[in-house]
Amino acid sequence: MDRELSKSEVKQRQSKVAIKYILMGLLVVVMLLLLRWIITPKLDADRVVVSIAEQGRIEDALSATGVVIPEFEQVITSPIQSRIEAVYFEAGAQVSKGSQILLMNKESITLRLESQKEQLELLKNRKLQLDLQLEKNRNELQAQYDIYTLKIDLNESKLNLRERLHKIGAETKDMLDQARLNLKIAKRERELLGSQMDNDERRLQADLKEVDLQVAIQRKEILELERQMERSAIKADRDGVITWVKNDIGATVLPGAVVARVADLRTYKIEARISDIHVTRLKIGGPVKVRANDHDLPGNISSIIPTVENGVVSFLVDLEDNADINLRSNLRVDVFVITSFKDDVIRAENGPYINGSGPQDIFILKDKIAHRQRVVVGATNLDHVEFISGVAPGDRLIVTDMEDYIHLDQIEID
Repeated sequence: MDRELSKSEVKQRQSKVAIKYILMGLLVVVMLLLLRWIITPKLDADRVVVSIAEQGRIEDALSATGVVIPEFEQVITSPIQSRIEAVYFEAGAQVSKGSQILLMNKESITLRLESQKEQLELLKNRKLQLDLQLEKNRNELQAQYDIYTLKIDLNESKLNLRERLHKIGAETKDMLDQARLNLKIAKRERELLGSQMDNDERRLQADLKEVDLQVAIQRKEILELERQMERSAIKADRDGVITWVKNDIGATVLPGAVVARVADLRTYKIEARISDIHVTRLKIGGPVKVRANDHDLPGNISSIIPTVENGVVSFLVDLEDNADINLRSNLRVDVFVITSFKDDVIRAENGPYINGSGPQDIFILKDKIAHRQRVVVGATNLDHVEFISGVAPGDRLIVTDMEDYIHLDQIEID
C-alpha cells in the first residue's frame, strides 16, 4: 500500500532531478563548445599577413609595363652602299667622341666623287667658253653697230647736201628721194643690228645662267658626296657605350641600314606600354610613378606614340632623376599612370584579398579571431586600396588570399 511521501523526501527528490538537469545542461554546453572547437577552422598565424588600416592619401593609377632605355642614343646608319672591312669596337665597349667604330669600303664613293669633280671642271670650262663667246659677239656686233652709225652719219651728210642743191635747182628730186631712202635703210639696218645684239646678249646670258645653275648643283652633289664620305667613317658623336654593332666583316650594307648604336648610359628614360582602352586617360605631362628594383621614381609623360599595335599604346616617360642608381638599360619596370588622388581616406595595403573595386568580403582580425566583413572598395593602386565603408582606422585586415575560407563567418588564427 502506497504511503504519502514526506516533505523532506519530496525536496530531496526534486533536488536530485534539478541536479540531473543541470548536469545534462552542462554536458550539452560542453558538447557544443567541443563541437564548435572541432568545426571552427584554424589557421597558423604564420600563414596570414596582416595590414593595419590607416587614414592617408591614395592615388588612383593605371598599371603599365615599361623598359628602361638610354635617354640619348645615337643610331648610326650607313650613308652609302658599301662593305664592312673592319670592326674596331664590339658591343659593350666604351667609346669617346670621334672614335671610329667601323671601317667601310669607300672605293665606289671615291670614284663617284672624282667623277663629279671632273663634271664640275667641264662645266667651269663650258662657262669660260660662253664668257669668251659673249665677249666676242659683243665686240663684233658693236663694231658692226659703229659701222652702221657711220653710214647713217654719211647718208645724213649726203641728204643735207642734196637738199641744199635741190633748193638752188642743181639736184633733181629723184636724187633727193634716193638720198632720203638710203638714210632710212641705214637707220633700219642699225636698228635690226641693235635688236640682234640684245637677243644674242640675252641668249648667251641665259646659257651662262644655266651653266651657273649646273655648277651650283654639281657643287652641292660634291658636298653631299664628301659628307657621305666623312660619315662613312662610322664615328661616335659623343662619349658612350656601344649597345649594338654590325660585326659581320665583308657584309654588304645598303644606304640607311643601321650599323651601330651608341648610348649615353648616364641618363635614362622609360618606354612604357599600356592597353589602348586607356589611351583617352593618357596626357602629355601627366604624372607617372616608375618602380625600379622596389624603388619609386616620379616622372611625367613626355610623348604618346599615335599608332596602336596589337591593342597596345606606347608612350615615353621623362624621370625627375634620370640618373638614379636603380636604373639599368633594358631593365623592365612597373609604370603607374596617376589619373587622380584622394586625401584623408581609409586605406590599407593592397594584396590578393582584394578583387577590384566595389562591394566584397574580407576578414578583419580581432584578438585571435578573423571575422568576415562586408566592405566597399574604392580606388586601388599597386600599394594601397581605399575602403569606402566597412573598415575603420586601426582595423587589422588579413591581406592573404582567403578565397578558400570566404564562406565562413570567422576563423581562429592561432
